[in-house]
Amino acid sequence: MARDFAASPLSARERFASQVRHLRAQKGFATARSFARALDIEENRYTRYERAEVEPSLTLIHKMCVTLQVSPNDLLGYNERSHDVLDGPTAGQGVNG
Repeated sequence: MARDFAASPLSARERFASQVRHLRAQKGFATARSFARALDIEENRYTRYERAEVEPSLTLIHKMCVTLQVSPNDLLGYNERSHDVLDGPTAGQGVNG
């Protein structure tokens, strides 16, 4: 379900925006307006998340996950094959290498 962003030069905010847009459409919310209504927020507020202008609160991220029926990892672009999406240490590798 989640796309592999490990090699992507996108920022975390841009990856989130891309992923939420992708999942929204995949889950049947054809428009940003329809998803914003499901989240009970203004469309303008929601579209700012899709444009990577601002970041949602943790509470709203949770509500997005519940509404889309996905995990936070799915929403943030993590998957089982890649746990170092945010350029952290790879699995089994400590901070010092």
